[in-house]
Amino acid sequence: MYFTGFECRGCRAPYPPDQDLLLCPACHQLLEARYDLARLRREVDRDALARRRPGVWRWTELLPVLDPSRIVTLGEGGTPFLRSERLARACGVRELWLKSDAANPTGSLKDRSITVSATKAVEFGYGVLSCDSTGNKASSTAAYAARAGLASVVFCPKDTPRPKMAQAVFFGARLLRVDGHYSQINAWYRRLIASGRVKWYDCGTDNPFRYEGKKTYAYEIAQDLGWRVPDRVLHPGAGGMSLVKTWKGFNELRELGWTDRVPRMTLVQAAACAPIVQAWRRRLPAVAPVDRGATVASALAAADPGLLGNLALDSVRASDGAAIAVEDAEILDAVRRLGEEGLLIEPSGAVTLAAVRRGVAEGTIGRDESVVCVLTGSGFKDFDRILDVVEIPDEILSGYDAMVAAAERIG
Repeated sequence: MYFTGFECRGCRAPYPPDQDLLLCPACHQLLEARYDLARLRREVDRDALARRRPGVWRWTELLPVLDPSRIVTLGEGGTPFLRSERLARACGVRELWLKSDAANPTGSLKDRSITVSATKAVEFGYGVLSCDSTGNKASSTAAYAARAGLASVVFCPKDTPRPKMAQAVFFGARLLRVDGHYSQINAWYRRLIASGRVKWYDCGTDNPFRYEGKKTYAYEIAQDLGWRVPDRVLHPGAGGMSLVKTWKGFNELRELGWTDRVPRMTLVQAAACAPIVQAWRRRLPAVAPVDRGATVASALAAADPGLLGNLALDSVRASDGAAIAVEDAEILDAVRRLGEEGLLIEPSGAVTLAAVRRGVAEGTIGRDESVVCVLTGSGFKDFDRILDVVEIPDEILSGYDAMVAAAERIG
């Protein structure tokens, strides 16, 4: 085992690896998992790991699990990594890659982290998984609870896309719809968990174990590129922790000597709700809440990302990266362009492609860069938005002759 425990990001207090924790007990700040990377570098061969079955748990030594026999998995990770010369030309960059987490078991990036939290819930002996969610985390929590033989309870905004709610209920979750925007619900949910009134395993914002699963983006991208690191990685961001952990993953790879550099990290938000982007543009020391505007990228509409947003802002700056906001029209155009590549991606996951075009136009992204766009969710997760960008024919053909006539018209 190379996981050595946690360190508080605030007071720097250390905690052992077998302790069931959310926030730091001393100062209530976020916790950071630590590993013995020096020993791992001596004892683990990166190419030996790469010969294992693809997926998140290929990288077990770099994840905070104590008992690998209790891993709860649905085969997440190892998702498609596709080069698109056509989109590179359209966006104006030298090289463009698409990392599609739409191929995960429940159709979104959340499976990378919920597999870890479900595993920890089993290790700690819980009977119920819970979370607050804009939809993807809820369906993932429900699926992994089902896989582990546990119950699940999920809290979602009342206007969460129906396919996401249906998926959570299908997997057996007790779905509780709440009147309010996500930042409000997140605050209420965290208060409920902290109160001790329920004995559920929290798969939400404060869980320091689950976020470690997001590091595997870095590992997979580097491995798929032959242990070469791209110039830039773009990631959608609500709270921004996925970007933070991907940045951590790339730094771990460099410290291990498996790669020789790190990429510029670029966080993408919808222009209607972009608190992290605003803080980056204005060079503020911390992220301030904003008014939540309506956007097709509903999963990103976190008006107050709190501590997570500050970490994302720090990671963007530390990597010499950027934060880019895109308009709804740009997002829907990106959805269409990804469709031309054979990818059905929800608007919240397609924002990264929209941001490449905007970033190049604004001079934020260089034309000579190698760029990776992380695509975080399937279009089936927000299918009403997909229906908005297609037109289903009204004409109904009757019989073979009508089929032939239509075919001949098409040519």
